[in-house]
Amino acid sequence: MKNKVFVTGVGMVGPCGNTAGGFWDGLLSGRNYMTPLQLEGTVGEAPPFAGQVSGMEPEQVISKRLFKKCSRFSVMSILAAKDAMDDAGWDLDTMSRGRIGIFVGNNSGGWESARNGLRVLHNEGAPFIDPNLASNWFPAAAQGHMSLAFGIKGYSKTVIADRSSGLLAIAYAARAIRSGIIDAAIVGGAETPLDPWALSFYNSEGLLNLKADSPETAYRPFVAARSGIALAEGAAFLCLESERSLRKRESTGRVRASIQGFGFTNDGQESAPHEESVAQYARAIRLAIGHSEIQPEQIGYLSLDGAASSRQDGIECSAIREVFGGSVSDKWAGCPKTSFGNTIGAAGAFDVALSVLAMNHGQLPGLPYLAESAPDNDLNFVAGSSRRVSVESSLILSRGRGGVSSALVVKGEGL
Repeated sequence: MKNKVFVTGVGMVGPCGNTAGGFWDGLLSGRNYMTPLQLEGTVGEAPPFAGQVSGMEPEQVISKRLFKKCSRFSVMSILAAKDAMDDAGWDLDTMSRGRIGIFVGNNSGGWESARNGLRVLHNEGAPFIDPNLASNWFPAAAQGHMSLAFGIKGYSKTVIADRSSGLLAIAYAARAIRSGIIDAAIVGGAETPLDPWALSFYNSEGLLNLKADSPETAYRPFVAARSGIALAEGAAFLCLESERSLRKRESTGRVRASIQGFGFTNDGQESAPHEESVAQYARAIRLAIGHSEIQPEQIGYLSLDGAASSRQDGIECSAIREVFGGSVSDKWAGCPKTSFGNTIGAAGAFDVALSVLAMNHGQLPGLPYLAESAPDNDLNFVAGSSRRVSVESSLILSRGRGGVSSALVVKGEGL
């Protein structure tokens, strides 16, 4: 493959922990990390449980001046990015910051900043609005704030594509590195949807599980008892590098994985029939595999989108079967975010980060809820607790509202 792209660092801030190592250990514990959600001002019903972040220490990384400008999703982005760069062994003072890019997947922006700004406008008038509102509420704000925090000056982008945002951001960053536009990138996704206003919009889509009576029943895709997703906040970022970048810094870091291939498609019509959605999802998977050095039989782990609706779960499982046929039973399937919640625009980034760690550690995160409820399909799920399995390559999938489908193939590398 021309111009290989390597994953050299992983960073996370989320319900399971505020570093990649802490998050991974928390996830493998088998705990459910969703907690009761108590918010005032939500229009309509609010979901009873969500994955919430606590214990952040932004003052360790972010200056007071920059912190005042940031919404919560920007703060999480900067912390997760710093965690990834530390993991990769990056010393930005010895790297060309103009050859490093920032790519962020996001769907909601800084909802809390926008809501508070409108409240102040309505109650007190325009002169009292925080002047930082103009630059901290929109989805690209995290990209800008990360640039300010780290002095990164290369080609950068923010991607908004619902649950596919994070996966597409990684794909676009890998493409920019392969094409020689940049040598390295900090890439991932961030989302803070646990705001009364944001929840009102997500609720209007019928996306959320409003019926859960416990954290364990809040998010259960691929079973008959599914009732929608549970939301979570958090950020996950990767350091991606070219071989040239690794050589320039004399391989002071380690290589965790390589980005192999990616594919994305659209249904091309509103409310597409089941068969057309399956066909386009399957086409995205085939494109990802076809653009990689990996053969279908080398893929050992499937990281699923897990929309937790009968229609979307059915489309996902049918697309997988269409691509892999009978060999699908040879592959493990998982959806680790069922233990901490769906971060929407950051979900794909979390899935890639966790797949990389799973391959590095030879351990696949389990799905505790499947120990009690049998799946309604024939995929080979990692039911119950985590499992010691050596996997060479993983396929990460995501699908957004409006019919966007995306797939990414990642190969584990020796640390």
